Amino acid sequence: MQVFKRANIMKHLIIVIAALTSLSASAQIGVDAIAKQRARDVANQNANRSVDLPNSNPAGAPAARPAAPNVAATPLTAGQQAFAAFQSRLFSVNTNSPSSIKSELARAMGNVAQGANKPSQATLDKLSDHLTTALNESKLNIQNKTRLAQDIGVLLNSARTPPAQKDAMIKDVQSILQTGGASSDNTTAVGTDLQAVTNEVKPAAQ
Repeated sequence: MQVFKRANIMKHLIIVIAALTSLSASAQIGVDAIAKQRARDVANQNANRSVDLPNSNPAGAPAARPAAPNVAATPLTAGQQAFAAFQSRLFSVNTNSPSSIKSELARAMGNVAQGANKPSQATLDKLSDHLTTALNESKLNIQNKTRLAQDIGVLLNSARTPPAQKDAMIKDVQSILQTGGASSDNTTAVGTDLQAVTNEVKPAAQ
């Protein structure tokens, strides 16, 4: 009888232990599942935060423009300043120009000449006289006036310019003036003056 009771007790004990073990395992599985779900929830929340960040540029607000680079203007050289002043004087010549324009133009051309040998004042005065007369006779657009100024600027500094190139530039000046309406006499006079300029600025023969 005691053996039977003892066997029943052992049987119940085994059943209890098995039940406890099962509960413990179930509890652990539940804890693991909860932990995994919590991890997923946290990950989802973080993802949502990254997606739902407040817009730093609200709709309708103008986008900020990048700052413009601070580029300093390159100062003109003395030669460039002299040419700009000469070109301005040449552009201003017209039938209403004051009589002083001839001396101003002659002085401006003298400043353009940067070489060791410069044209004489007498040659520059003659060139200015004939040039202003031809310009008053002709009607030149801004492109032709610009080309005219460039040709004369090179001829004033033509000490090292090949003779063929100098001749071509003198003819170009004459062609521009004559095509614009200047008389043949005045265009010829301008060409002769420019030839004198090139002779005076060229280096002395060694």
